[in-house]
Parts: sequence; structure tokens; C-alpha cells
Amino acid sequence: MIRRISWLSMVGIAISVTAFLVVLFVMNGMNAAIKKRILGLEPHLYVQVSGITSPSVLETHPVYQRLHETPENKAYVYETQDVIIRSQDGQFRGGIARGVTRESLEHFSEQLQQMDRKNIDRESPAYFTDPQDVPDQGEIVMGVDLAQSLGVFEGDFVTVVAPSGLLLPPGETPKFERVRIKRIVTTSLADIDSQYVFYQRGKALNSLVDEGMRKIGIEAWLADESRIEDAKEDLMKFSDVSVETWMDRNSALLYALKLEKLTIGTFLGLAGMIAASSILTVLALLLSQKKRDIAILRTIGFSGRQTVKTFTQLGFILAFVGVLVGVILGTGVGLYLQAHPIQLGASQIYYDPSIPALVDYTLMFAVLIISALIAWFGSYIPARTAAEVQPSDALRMK
Repeated sequence: MIRRISWLSMVGIAISVTAFLVVLFVMNGMNAAIKKRILGLEPHLYVQVSGITSPSVLETHPVYQRLHETPENKAYVYETQDVIIRSQDGQFRGGIARGVTRESLEHFSEQLQQMDRKNIDRESPAYFTDPQDVPDQGEIVMGVDLAQSLGVFEGDFVTVVAPSGLLLPPGETPKFERVRIKRIVTTSLADIDSQYVFYQRGKALNSLVDEGMRKIGIEAWLADESRIEDAKEDLMKFSDVSVETWMDRNSALLYALKLEKLTIGTFLGLAGMIAASSILTVLALLLSQKKRDIAILRTIGFSGRQTVKTFTQLGFILAFVGVLVGVILGTGVGLYLQAHPIQLGASQIYYDPSIPALVDYTLMFAVLIISALIAWFGSYIPARTAAEVQPSDALRMK
């Protein structure tokens, strides 16, 4: 019976450790994929200069020249404004209109192509691959979720209205502009897919410029992503400049990802400790059956310390074998998923129809070391009762 319980305990520990590592490695992979996609599609830095309302004036500002001192950096002036979009069927949705340069749109398209190259055969709108597909005069690019909520398709016309028009007195017509949807794109980023429309600055929505809702700024992609904070500190030396990084804009999402990982890891760790506590049961049963053997060992010269050490080592070996097998299996599954992500084939449900993984060797060794310490102390606690066995009393037992 003790042998069977020992085997079940080791298997339970191995399964718990395997599940713990696999889930955390998959979450690492998903978090890394989200961050990579954000870094690829969102500018590393958003720079705004107070008091400047003209894009041409902003392009002559020293901060714009500073960003272009490094040839590998990409910096473009953009404009953005909140809008109301109305389809021909009368559907209304709020959105964010973002006017950028042609170079910025081409960079956006190139980044999408690089990230979706493995999924290029998916039957879903992805990106505009031809320069002729870049929106031109009176044309926009719309996120896929926003298009679905409006019930529109590529080639349809929509009416864009400034929100300030809602405050006009009855009878007055708000300013609006009718534009054509050139392309519908999916980026797997909820904010962009559900809210944004893109257009070439100066070639669309010009009638809404004077509504007072427009903001202008500079979007920048740095050659070295690791120097984002250094670049921010450098640009903040200009007194009239405010700088926001992609991490600042997505701080809520990044915090939620960390909290989710911590919560799931904590509960999986507790489940693993419950499975590991079965070793205590094994040692307790073993000590209750081996009291006479312990007494014989004590009479032939075994000290209480040596007896505790023997049973502690026994419990440690049982627990550590389960932990080691779990670490090997969990790391193996994680490496396999890292090399061959599972494709779910349900792009209409999942933003990213794959289950990736990213093996963290620091986490693996931390689990191994911490589990070994827990196994040692967990085995030591019941093994101490072996030193309390009195040889004379134990030998009288039948």
C-alpha cells in the first residue's frame, strides 16, 4: 500500500509541476506575442509640442530634427481626432481618425506583413500589400472590428462627422465628409481594430480640420528598442515637449498581463503544494509501520539524528523525483510549443489563432530549487518523529 501511495504521490507531483511550467510558459509566449505586436504596430514614442497646431510648423521644430539625427529612426507628423462614423444603412459608431503620411502607412503595412507572414494564407483581411492600396484622396483604412460593427465592406462609403456637431442648435447641419473604405485591416490589437480609421494627412477629412478637435504630434520608431527610455529623457529636455512611450500608453494592459500571470502562477503553485503534501502521508504511514525497525536501528547504534536524516532523505528522494520529472516534461512541452505553436484555426474568435510558448530557464531553475527546498523541509517534519521512538517501547510492540 505504501509503495502504491508513493508512486501516486510522485505522479501527482510530476503532473502538478508540468502543468505549472506549461501554463506559465504559454502565458510568457502570449505576453511576448502581444508586446511584439504592439511594438511593431504602435510607435515607440508619441511626442507633442504645446502651442503648435500646424503640421508644417511642427516639422521645423528642433525635437523633430533631433529624432532624425539617427538615420535609422522613423519619425512622422500625425494628426488625430475623435469622430462619429455613419454607414449608408444608418449604423453609427464612434471612432478615432488618425491622419498620417504615406511613409507612415507604408511602414504600418510592412510591419503587418512581417508579423503575419506565417499566417499569410488566412482567409481574413490583413494588410494592404500594394502601394496602390494605400488610401488616397477621400479614402480611409478601417479596423476589422469597427467595420463589422458598422456592417460595411471594402469599397463602401461612410460619412464621418465631428462630435462637436451634436452640440449645434436644431436645424443646423454639422460638418461632415463622405469617404470611401479603401481597405479593412486586422491587426490583432483590440484598440486599433475596434476604434481606428487611417487616412493620408491632407487628403481626407479636410472639412473637419477647423472643428477644434484635432491634435497633432510626432510618432517615432527607434532603431534600438532598448533605448526608448533614454530617448524619452533626451527629448524631455525641451521645455515645451511632452513624450509618451508605448509602455505608458499600454500600462493598463501590461499591468493586467502581469497580474494575470501572478494570479494563475500562485494558484497553480498552491495546487502543486497540495499534491506534494502527500509525501507527508507516505512518511507518516511508513514510520507507523517501521517503528520496530527503527527501534532495532537505535539499539545497534543509530542516533536519533541519523534516523531523522535517513527518513528525511527518503522523503526528499520521493518528492524530488516527481519534481524533476515534472520539470523535464514541462520544459519539453514548452520547447515544443515554442518551436511549433498550436494553430487553432478559429480566427473569427481569437485575435491570434495560435497557442505560443516562451521557455523561461530562470523560472525553470527557480521551480527546481524552490521545490527541492520545500521537499526537504516537508520530509524533515514527519521524519522528526523517528527520533522520538523509544527502542524499549517499540520492541515490546507485537
